Amino acid sequence: MASSLDANAAAHSRRRGLTAVGTAVSILALVAGWGVVYFVGLVGALWRFREPNAPAPVLTLSDQWMDLAVGVVQVAIGAAAIAAVYFVRRRTLPAVWPMRRGTALEAAITWCAAIGAASALLLVLSRMDVLRFSFSVPASVESDWLAVVSALAVGLREEPILVALPVLLLVGRLPIWAIMALSATMRGFLYLYFGGGGFLWALCWGAAAVWVFYRYRRLWVLIAVHGLVMNVQVFDRVIPSDNAATIMQWVNILILFTALLWWLTPRALEAFLPNTVAVRYGDSTVETTPMVAEVVLNPEKLDPDTPRRNPPVKP
Repeated sequence: MASSLDANAAAHSRRRGLTAVGTAVSILALVAGWGVVYFVGLVGALWRFREPNAPAPVLTLSDQWMDLAVGVVQVAIGAAAIAAVYFVRRRTLPAVWPMRRGTALEAAITWCAAIGAASALLLVLSRMDVLRFSFSVPASVESDWLAVVSALAVGLREEPILVALPVLLLVGRLPIWAIMALSATMRGFLYLYFGGGGFLWALCWGAAAVWVFYRYRRLWVLIAVHGLVMNVQVFDRVIPSDNAATIMQWVNILILFTALLWWLTPRALEAFLPNTVAVRYGDSTVETTPMVAEVVLNPEKLDPDTPRRNPPVKP
């Protein structure tokens, strides 16, 4: 009997050891893959971080087409990697990944709110000279429309590889906060061209992106928000107006901070008005107010107008 227990313990220990080794190998392969896929972006971000006052790059038409070609390759690699990981883990994922909750609108509002909060934090820190957060001078391009296409496609280039892939690969092997930290750190390095503040900025909303995908399972929402909301300023290149840049910047600010207020308001009300209770039924939320029930000690006073069926028994 004792030998059987020892054998089971040894087998369990070996399985745990193999699982730990497999997780470590998966993490190393993921980080190495990120380094290869985003090599050009990482080198450019590190160069801009070290040379913040360097002149804006000049991109010829061939450079822009080459950038789009690299983007197509990144999208293809992301799709292939996600499909392969999902095929391998298709039987184990349902047990370690919670069911999808919430709507696409809730997912979009949540991530926009996180981006808005990160932007507000960096605005305060940069004003206090704690961290440098400076927008780089836009590159000079030969084709404005190709620049627009490249900017709008950035969600396709980042979200599948930086969000969906690590969640599918590591969920159930690492806690979700560790996956968030790993992905957000890589995202921060890609945004070092904004300075040290850019790293922290991307770290915050990059971690939120992983959580939103983990909870809502809507990758297309992350792709759309990254391309259409975060990079809406790129339309100033093709809008024939001197005020286009300012208008697009305000559109971005209004969307992000409206989402932040939309996300914070019900939670603030719930915190400061405890008489309002949120009851969830599936994806819908019903607001109810607790009722105060009066406890009547004398049953005869419950409804004096209603005759009693059974008269009181006299002693």
